[in-house]
Amino acid sequence: MEELQILLLLAYLAIGLMAITVPTYAISVSYLARETLKTLEDMRKRRKDLGEKLDELRKKLEREPGIKGIKEEIKKFEEEEAELEDRLECLSAKGAVVYPLGGFMLGLACATYGIYTFPKNFGVFILTSIISIAFGIYRLGKSLFAVEQAALRPEEELLPTFRVSFVSGASIERFKAKEQKEIEFLINNYGKDVAEDVNVMILFPPEFKLLKKRGYVRVEQLLGSRYPGYNAARFTTKVLHVDLSMLYKALVGMPEKTGFYIIPVCVRARKIGKSDHQLTIEVV
Repeated sequence: MEELQILLLLAYLAIGLMAITVPTYAISVSYLARETLKTLEDMRKRRKDLGEKLDELRKKLEREPGIKGIKEEIKKFEEEEAELEDRLECLSAKGAVVYPLGGFMLGLACATYGIYTFPKNFGVFILTSIISIAFGIYRLGKSLFAVEQAALRPEEELLPTFRVSFVSGASIERFKAKEQKEIEFLINNYGKDVAEDVNVMILFPPEFKLLKKRGYVRVEQLLGSRYPGYNAARFTTKVLHVDLSMLYKALVGMPEKTGFYIIPVCVRARKIGKSDHQLTIEVV
């Protein structure tokens, strides 16, 4: 009889969750128009930014790692666009109602059919019901999170407001092994608000030698940190206005081993928050 109680519990759970789904959509639809406009605006900005980067990379195609840079920029753009579309879908009828309600209804149907046909195929009906209800909870949770973002953080940018690149505008640069080079980075604020108290951390893998230089503080990343063994150049800027860029320079000794190295960049600003970026250095 314990098996029947499990099926009954699943059936009641599915019914209760179905009752939550429709009110969730009623709330989410009130934010849908505003979020749609923000999403379209962000997509337009991303497409414009991608076009500028690709133009710059095409000019460097013959002498620099332009092909890899183009592929990385396109991949990043596609990931950001997918993130925007996913957030918008979570507030739509399909994301807030069809997916979760479909999961709960399937779970309820399996539990009900399992009760009437018990004990035949008992395990199959329980497993299918659990999986269906779990899928519905996952989709409902995504919609509730999207509603929370839209309601409690209406001014929050959907994607990072900073563009990080090398001074060339590309996200990948090539340097010779063992050479000492002053690398120039650009941080562009293409959001809607002035960035205040900007803190930039450019992290170099252990293979690089970050040399001391005026303009930044050298910060060694300890065990337990996000990038243990890395050395970070920390820059601070009081104000970075909208549509303006700030140039940062770090004196770096390149590694002996050739290959591609990921350079994490973390940008923090008061009110705007934190955003993570990645650049690539090819050592030849």
